[in-house]
Amino acid sequence: MSSPTLQLRFDPDQDYQIEAIRAVTDLFDGYARRDTSFRLRSEDIGREDVVANIPPDQALNEGWLRDNLAAMQRRNGIAIERPSNFDVDEGSVLDGAGSETWRYPSFTIEMETGTGKTYVYLRTIYELRRLYGFGKFVIVVPSIAIYEGVVKTFDITRAHFASLYANERINLIRYDGSQLSRLRSFATSTSADVLVITLDAFNKVSNNLYKPTEKLPGERLPFQFIQGTRPILILDEPQNMESQIARRALRTLHPLFALRYSATHRTSPNLVYRLTPFEAYRRGLVKRIQVVGITQREDLNTAFLALRSITKTGPIRATVRTRALDGARSREVDVTLRQNEDLFARTKREEHRGYVVRDIHRGDEYVEFENGIRLDASAALGPSRPAIFKAQINETVRQHMEWQEELKGRGIKVLSLFFVDRVANYTAPDGIVRTLFDEAFRKHRVAYQDFRHIEPEQVREAYFAKTKVKGGEEAESDTEGRNAVEREAERRAFELIMKKKEQLLSFDEPISFIFAHSALKEGWDNPNVFQICTLNQTTSETKKRQEIGRGLRLCVDQRGERVPGDEVNVLTVIANESYQSYVSRLQNEYVEDGEAAPPAPTEPRKNIATRNDALFVGNADFDRFWDRLRRRIRYRIDLDSDALVADCVARLARQAFPDPRVIVQRGAFIVHKYKLTLRSTSRGRARIAIDITNTRDETTRVQREFSPGDDLADILNDQRLRHFVIAEVHGGPRPKTIFENAVELTPGQFYEFETSDGQRVSEAAVQLPEGRYAVFNLADRAARETGLTRSSINSVFNGLPASTKRRLISNPEGFAGVFIPVVRDAVADHVARSLEFEIDDGEQLFDLEELFPPTRRYPQKETIAANEYGLYDLIQKDSAVEETFVRRLKADPQVVVYFKFPPAFKVRLPRIIGNYNPDWGIIRRSDNGRLIFHLVRETKGTVDLDALQFPHERRKIISAAKYFGAVGVDYRTITGNTADWWMPSSGLASQEVVDG
Repeated sequence: MSSPTLQLRFDPDQDYQIEAIRAVTDLFDGYARRDTSFRLRSEDIGREDVVANIPPDQALNEGWLRDNLAAMQRRNGIAIERPSNFDVDEGSVLDGAGSETWRYPSFTIEMETGTGKTYVYLRTIYELRRLYGFGKFVIVVPSIAIYEGVVKTFDITRAHFASLYANERINLIRYDGSQLSRLRSFATSTSADVLVITLDAFNKVSNNLYKPTEKLPGERLPFQFIQGTRPILILDEPQNMESQIARRALRTLHPLFALRYSATHRTSPNLVYRLTPFEAYRRGLVKRIQVVGITQREDLNTAFLALRSITKTGPIRATVRTRALDGARSREVDVTLRQNEDLFARTKREEHRGYVVRDIHRGDEYVEFENGIRLDASAALGPSRPAIFKAQINETVRQHMEWQEELKGRGIKVLSLFFVDRVANYTAPDGIVRTLFDEAFRKHRVAYQDFRHIEPEQVREAYFAKTKVKGGEEAESDTEGRNAVEREAERRAFELIMKKKEQLLSFDEPISFIFAHSALKEGWDNPNVFQICTLNQTTSETKKRQEIGRGLRLCVDQRGERVPGDEVNVLTVIANESYQSYVSRLQNEYVEDGEAAPPAPTEPRKNIATRNDALFVGNADFDRFWDRLRRRIRYRIDLDSDALVADCVARLARQAFPDPRVIVQRGAFIVHKYKLTLRSTSRGRARIAIDITNTRDETTRVQREFSPGDDLADILNDQRLRHFVIAEVHGGPRPKTIFENAVELTPGQFYEFETSDGQRVSEAAVQLPEGRYAVFNLADRAARETGLTRSSINSVFNGLPASTKRRLISNPEGFAGVFIPVVRDAVADHVARSLEFEIDDGEQLFDLEELFPPTRRYPQKETIAANEYGLYDLIQKDSAVEETFVRRLKADPQVVVYFKFPPAFKVRLPRIIGNYNPDWGIIRRSDNGRLIFHLVRETKGTVDLDALQFPHERRKIISAAKYFGAVGVDYRTITGNTADWWMPSSGLASQEVVDG
């Protein structure tokens, strides 16, 4: 009987995701929504009308986009070396798919693994549709794994997005080269459509996408249906799409623009949003990482060879980890190899005879030797190491069971993921990995009630690629996706685990230990992976972030809801190398990617704080403090509607509303003719004349000297001259110049060629006439977003000048994009000022043992030691201000107890303000020892609330002061250096006489 599937729930209000979405949508601020779909004429594309994002003779104005890009970069704090630079990709399409060049801009969104990148770009599609009417999108992915992951995410978010966007329908079309008829519905539908396709499906003209087919009407080829839509490209992991062939393939689709999403970009053209690993960890958006490093003294008699890294730039070199003779002794070393280099000459180890480097492949990350051996980044040559395997598996199973026992009460199921070195080590009848796992499980289960009566085969499952062997049967095998057969095998294994992604989260599903080899490299993750055991012997640095990425998401409970908190969200890597080595390599990988590294992973059992039970159990002072804090409080909002409306009108009067306009560039198809003539040669240099004419009767002449190695396209900034690189210059009686593309010039002769440019454009900003667009119900939308009544919204709108109100008619979405945020901020400010709290009957259901457990983990958090009055012996430190304040607490003899409020303690406030988690709870005696003060303190860099960086911080502090006043606890904002930090802010409401 199958287990019921748990449904994941999505939070639509995560600020960092909304920031990433708006960074893209605001790029097109000023572009008015088109309600009428644009169609190509039927005679242009068989019998079908193709619906395009914009008409074929138009392009987006690059000057306008550059200005909006600069505004987004300033808003998101992105430092740009050349602020005026605007990156545009321009060049030819695939040879054989056309002779034209194409030009389009790309925009980069960088988001750390595990923060919801796919959710963000899917929701961005909905927003671009809502705001601007764009309706044709192509999601390009580099692998089948990511392809299946995108489809899965689209399926599980469909209902979520339907509730957010009034049941707006967006169709997902899975590209399949055997079902090309789907392209017709993609191109001709007037609804919004998303085509998902792998790069391999269209990066060569032998693909079905470029072949005639009876499945589509007319004479146009399949890819031309996509071209006609002027699609918006969504590039998932674009660092895998930067080869010349890949770039030509992308241009062949004739994109309007591209959006690039990844955590590990190699290049970042037009960066609009960045959520770095450091920022993701700081904001608690991903799990903290801790590492268990397991090593042994190596048996230096056995062969061992592993690929550690391949240079990313400059001369190509490969670094391998192996054993070498150093005098009479062997030791482990790193050896850097070049093309044609003999490994035996470097190591003097007999097993390395014949290991001469034939090829080092930078893109696919492998080294091939002349003896036919291929060394991949994800595998090593050498025997399995049973002692290390046993220790790793034991530690993983023990920690899994311990962690499951701790988290079960919170409805969280724990998963562990094993990366095996060889499939046979699991699948063979005596497979060492499966055997060791079963032994470890039986050994540890006796200590844990939930596992005591379960057999190991009930809780483990493997997802390996299956390939056909002799006789047509399928068998699991090691694959690295090197060819179509292996990729298809990985796709089937990946599809299997994708179907169980939610099922694995349920307690009704016994499987909790997952074994994989290559099918889970990227594209799959699960929020409840808490342990990753790396049994594979790779030393490649580029793989570590892929591996930990499978478990970085914040966990979910049995309701499918995210469970925040550092004390819960801990990912443990059980590595087959030392802690120091693993951490060093992982940190280096972040640095090499040019990113700010998150805090280094911690070692388990370090940074575990222990509760001081003398202060917690039976402590009358602590109990009286919590009797106050757990009082049930209700709030009342008494808004002055007239004052709020007047404030909104005043704020809106200071705003600039976007001009109602469409920014376009109109273009014509132009053919350029180039004529290259050799004038003379002298001292190894060639004087060449280049005459350019085009179908607009425009002429240009360039004449200058060039040297061997000069690239005419780069020097003259003209990509139509690509491939014209000077190879040789010959003087003497028979002068000539030879280019690398084999073109040869001699005096008196010339070389001519033609190139077409379909996007020579003229800029135009078109002002739209008033009344062109149907206006949506602004009052309804604004009421939903702000919580105000429709009547109040209408009052605000009616208070605006007539000239401002007319902008709603001419540019409705642009108007709403200013109106609603300004009103929302005004409402939040008024709510914070007008909030009133009063004690209700009863108590809040705080479980103190859950809020303050006997031990608390602080993975990847800086901690400082407390003294005997700290509720825990370690305190998490989030800033220098907090560290200064803790020193002040420790030096104060009148302090009775102090603690940081755990994240689960929330002051419930109106949604428009957001719930509040205070900083410090403190019990202190007065200096004469007669009074007890119950204090809550918020530490900031300043006590001037108007100087705080974010307005919502000020609102929360204003509201919190009223809340704690109502419960009878003194509340105050201080800095780390506030001398009288303990003095009550007002009255004596939080004081008690010690002797009663």
